[in-house]
Amino acid sequence: MPDPSAPDLDLAIVGGGIAGLTAGLVAARAGLHVAVFDRMGPGGQLINVDRVENYPGFPSGIAGYELGPATLEQATAAGMKIEYAEVHALARDGTYWQLNTDRGEIRAAAVIVASGSELAKLGLEGETKLHGHGLSYCATCDAEFFRDQPVAVIGGGDSALDETLVLAPVASSVTVITREALSGAQIGIDRVGALDNVSVRPETTVTALHGTDELEGISVAPAAGGDPERLDVSGVFVYVGLEANTSLLEGLVALDPAGHVEVDAMMATAQPGLFVAGDLRAGSVRLLVSCAGDGATAAVAAERYIRTLSK
Repeated sequence: MPDPSAPDLDLAIVGGGIAGLTAGLVAARAGLHVAVFDRMGPGGQLINVDRVENYPGFPSGIAGYELGPATLEQATAAGMKIEYAEVHALARDGTYWQLNTDRGEIRAAAVIVASGSELAKLGLEGETKLHGHGLSYCATCDAEFFRDQPVAVIGGGDSALDETLVLAPVASSVTVITREALSGAQIGIDRVGALDNVSVRPETTVTALHGTDELEGISVAPAAGGDPERLDVSGVFVYVGLEANTSLLEGLVALDPAGHVEVDAMMATAQPGLFVAGDLRAGSVRLLVSCAGDGATAAVAAERYIRTLSK
């Protein structure tokens, strides 16, 4: 008969992005009974990425919506299970961990939290109402709605530059608005700078969104202070940073002011059997390749920890 005191899983992984899927792959190959719990689909935010060019092994790049499913296929072939369910709560249960999920209560000997980040919001009045009505967080998804129309991209990092490259062949013009200077990789800055229908407004902030049912324009002003001016654009695409999805860890581990978790070199938190990988950990450079490395490291550490429980 099954041991009623035994956990349901050796390892539960929260989040099906590259960090979580890589952790599942490595753990499954080590012989662990492992499942990934994810609410979005394989790859997480990758599903919105048109082209990934900084992940090793793909000289011509790969679409994010292809990389996620390919990684999932590799991990499930190794024996990892995937559960499309949200984890609502996580708590210590004696030796093990208790996860409250859409599929019921699950006990696991160890947990890796790799729930990633979400795109930060502008925090302006009307942002929620105008989402999907001229305001978007995914150029790959929505660029075609703005064919031959003027649009603006808010942000100056890699995501903003990548999505500008998606928008430029479609929109009549693209204005990139960034609070400081462009901060993405130089190759992206060079590509954007070579486009005739793209202009960059550095040291500029967006102060207001205009429109009731549909976006009609935005107001911008110098970041150092000054009078705002209106830009009539049909679409706004927002890439102003990331917010860590660490609400599940509140009260379990200390979070820094940005919501990230301090871990050791093996991705272990201060809680036995609890590991964090990817965007959530303090100091992450938030590149896909580093997230994959985090996931692999966390899986190795979890496997070692789980083996100690059976001694």
